[in-house]
Amino acid sequence: MDNPDSSQCVRVAVNIRPLVTTELLIGCTDCITVVPGEPQVQIGSHSFTFDYVFGSTGYPSSQIFEECVAPIVDALFHGYNGTVLAYGQTGSGKTYTMGTNYNGEEHNGGVIPKVVETIFSRIAATRDSTEFLIRVSFIEIFKEEVFDLLDPCTQTFSRGDGVSLVKPTGPARAPIQIRETLNGGITLAGVTEAEVRTKEEMASFLLRAIYGDGGDNILRSKLLLVDLAGSERAKRTGADGLRFREGNDLY
Repeated sequence: MDNPDSSQCVRVAVNIRPLVTTELLIGCTDCITVVPGEPQVQIGSHSFTFDYVFGSTGYPSSQIFEECVAPIVDALFHGYNGTVLAYGQTGSGKTYTMGTNYNGEEHNGGVIPKVVETIFSRIAATRDSTEFLIRVSFIEIFKEEVFDLLDPCTQTFSRGDGVSLVKPTGPARAPIQIRETLNGGITLAGVTEAEVRTKEEMASFLLRAIYGDGGDNILRSKLLLVDLAGSERAKRTGADGLRFREGNDLY
């Protein structure tokens, strides 16, 4: 497969995960066919073309970082902002692909752990000539509410269905505010930005990196790593009750 045009600002890749055991036991079969030699998939009589196709007979899923994310991390060190986001229906493998549940203790092939490893490897290689300052923030947007997961007054709890939420445990803080700048940019006011020095301190996060060359030249860049919520319609999931009401708040 040829590499996509490097001049494109936005690239889209599809990752086809294999069927899991429970799906095989009830007789599920693959419904997606990858067109040989092309970044294109077929579902029935419909064809869809992407910049990359991973899984099945396309690129190996292990190459997602090298093909899609590594160039964005490299651009980060040249002062460019970037975003990597996973979008898809519930159970399609978004969190597994992004590595959002990475805790720094186990090997994980997700995007976030590899981004952390790459950033700190680059810093170690240029530490003698360049000074770096890295700040991270980690937020969750749930039902139009923004939670600061690095706030020491916030703790995580479970709803009982495998989904973790947060709630305040200390004195109330000013709520996080979403603001739009004059040039159309979106900012979050009141989010904790924690300074980190090692990759072990960085788990699931949104990453902001600032570095200079020891002189007057300073480059400032930001990398957003996003694990989106499920995108399917309620009638396809069979959700009801609390899960159904939560789904109505997803856009």
